[in-house]
Amino acid sequence: MEGIETWEWVTRQARRTLRCFKDRETYEERDDIVQDACVLVWEWADNLNDTARLGAAVHTIVKRQRSRSVRASKKRRRTKLIDFSEPAAMHPPAPVAVDSSLSIAGKPVPLVWAKGRLQRVMQGLPALDRQLLLGFHEGFCCAELASRFGRSEDCVKTRISRARRRVRTVFEDLVRVSGNLEESELEKK
Repeated sequence: MEGIETWEWVTRQARRTLRCFKDRETYEERDDIVQDACVLVWEWADNLNDTARLGAAVHTIVKRQRSRSVRASKKRRRTKLIDFSEPAAMHPPAPVAVDSSLSIAGKPVPLVWAKGRLQRVMQGLPALDRQLLLGFHEGFCCAELASRFGRSEDCVKTRISRARRRVRTVFEDLVRVSGNLEESELEKK
């Protein structure tokens, strides 16, 4: 793969792939993601037999590189660097209680609100799916659940995945529909 035009096209394809992602991490890191992805494409391009597949390869490599970058960005945000040259760093302030909330459907949702509805959402699942999902989150692996419930491991994985998707969809719909996330008078009764 030679030619400046080809590599300019690869760069444009990489930028075009990143446009569909609207999160802050991708926006802030897009130039680094594109550059890293182009280097990976360049390293991989010697093994390419069919140049018609270059666009698909660029798309896949950019998405993987974006995923790595977002994970690294979140990890950096969790890790707080302390400058020990400052005297105040030796005695950090007491931690401040943070209002615990979740982000559901792009909105901050109080954890209390979500916990209050979780049982009702779980009751909407079929009994087997509910038991598999609860067992999985208790720490049992899919093979153990498969032997316990007399199903194949692939069946258990599929049912857990679909149950998680249903729970997520219901929660997102609840957040979108409810304007005020406080408990209404009907829900209190």
